[in-house]
Amino acid sequence: MKRETVKTLILTVLVAVSIYFTFNIWTFQPSFDPIKNLEYLEQQPLSAGERVMGDVIKPQQLFYHEKGKHYNADSEASEIWTGMADWKLEQSKDVTEKFGNEKLKDFVYGKDGQSKVDLVFSQSLPAETFQSILDWETPPSRDQTYDRIIIPLDRVRTPRVYFVSTGDKKVTEVKLKTDVAIQLRGEFFTELDAYPQYFAWEVRKDTTLLLPMNKVSYPKTSYSFQNFSGEKFKNALFSNPSYVTSSVTEDSQLYTDLSNIMRIRTEQTQMEFTSARGSNPNAKASSLATVLSQSKDYLNAHGGWTDDYVFFSHDENMNVTLKIMKNNLPVFASEDIPQIMAGISLQWAGTEVNRYEHPTFQLRNDSNPVNILLEDGYELKQMISGSTGQLSVNNIIRVFPAYELSKSSEDLNMIAEPAWYAETKSGTYHLINDPVTIGGGNRNGLE
Repeated sequence: MKRETVKTLILTVLVAVSIYFTFNIWTFQPSFDPIKNLEYLEQQPLSAGERVMGDVIKPQQLFYHEKGKHYNADSEASEIWTGMADWKLEQSKDVTEKFGNEKLKDFVYGKDGQSKVDLVFSQSLPAETFQSILDWETPPSRDQTYDRIIIPLDRVRTPRVYFVSTGDKKVTEVKLKTDVAIQLRGEFFTELDAYPQYFAWEVRKDTTLLLPMNKVSYPKTSYSFQNFSGEKFKNALFSNPSYVTSSVTEDSQLYTDLSNIMRIRTEQTQMEFTSARGSNPNAKASSLATVLSQSKDYLNAHGGWTDDYVFFSHDENMNVTLKIMKNNLPVFASEDIPQIMAGISLQWAGTEVNRYEHPTFQLRNDSNPVNILLEDGYELKQMISGSTGQLSVNNIIRVFPAYELSKSSEDLNMIAEPAWYAETKSGTYHLINDPVTIGGGNRNGLE
């Protein structure tokens, strides 16, 4: 065979091999299953379901005032609040000038003899937030806030509802398209004996407390609970969990992707997530309405609604706190050791979360409820009057029933025990039947 022929054959083979590999490269279709699986792993929420603003902004208490008497109807608060979303709220008008300080107190607490429903919110909320929940055609200034809604039930030609800020002494009157008085009275307030009767105690010129005339009963309950692992939180909160590294410190598990840090403190049932993106000191401060909306959206995004959480409080820096609700009562963590976490808190820097804390447990089935009688208002009045501590008559602004949550001695269950709590001028919350606090001790308040 001639040399030229051999060269030709070799060249032909090389060209054929080149064509073969080129064809395979251009027609290669890799399997995308691993990428799809990775995407799924990066989107694992803590729990299913999302909430709208009306689910997480709710009145904490509800009173009915009639002929100078006061009835507590907390059990009806959720149903009445849900029904209000269907009301048509029309023109708004600032009527503050009609009310001096004394006249406003008489109006709010029913001392004027009129029949009215009184919805009490745990803290002042922006008009913009109420507008996002209610069908409110022309709300007032976006900066105005309210902590009470008063619904008169006496028959009038033009039905109205009143939004009240007890702190700023502001009142906004809103006309209703339909008369709801007959419906509310007929559905909820014909048999008043079904509700505990309260009395008004004016502790200071600017502060009135509503307290029960008789002892009130609430169930003490034991709950089983589910713990969320650090991996569960990691997959819910980090944008790319595959880049997260973990380590163990003396008191916590630590997770980081260089931009974010997450700590799991098992003994304190606390998850703490901090973000470098939210630590910008030049971030523009957001309004309270924006922060509440952002917080709701943030919790929706990763399934943070692991229990029945509602917005409960905020501070001057727009840090918000959410509490678990059980039997229409907010839940506070006991100060027993080890102290646990029983609420959600979010700290914002503009549109970015700077710090986020969440309990590492979810309450499950309840068992062995035992009714507990709490002090009546006259006992509470005596306890508060004798206090020289945080709960002195010069400092207290509100009293309400709540649950104190603690771990059982075997750490197998969570115990929710009813108790009286109070809010103070400084924005802290204290257990009233705590003898240390009542006796004037320096025990810290629960945020």
